[in-house]
Amino acid sequence: MPDASRPRLPSYLRSSVELPLPRIRSRVSAYLYGNILVLAAVIGAAEGTSTHWSALLIVAATTVTTFLAHVVSHGIGQQIGRSGEDARLHIGQELRDAVPILSSGLVPLVVLALGALGVLSVLWVEIIAGGVLVLRIALTGIQVERVSDNRSPAGVLWAGFALAAVSLVIVALKVLFTH
Repeated sequence: MPDASRPRLPSYLRSSVELPLPRIRSRVSAYLYGNILVLAAVIGAAEGTSTHWSALLIVAATTVTTFLAHVVSHGIGQQIGRSGEDARLHIGQELRDAVPILSSGLVPLVVLALGALGVLSVLWVEIIAGGVLVLRIALTGIQVERVSDNRSPAGVLWAGFALAAVSLVIVALKVLFTH
């Protein structure tokens, strides 16, 4: 029987064992962080290249390098005060907890590949690849509320829309200043 006092993650963020709260927080943060940075890459790469392989390469590189940077930075920071077996165990946990970053790039990469192959038009590539990420960001509020056992349907929806809006501002700033 699951412990009702422990938050329950959505299936795509869940492992076979119950996770402590800090690891749940890490996975949710990685999920949101990955979605925001991959969305910035999709929008930045979409400027005339969304039906070319170069857009796919940009989004793939962003997804993988974001994952690696996250694992390295969290791995180093979390090694403070750890030694030996505990440090090795934690590196494995960091790798697993960062997987949501990789999941952020999957659908956009498939959509960009379909665009590069000529199966989808530029318009549909941009709508689907970007739309899926905005939707994932907007639904993060529902997942956080579910994990927190805070059930406020109207508040959750508005929080999700606000989170998506803030994320789009971050993406716009990143694209404006770096692409």
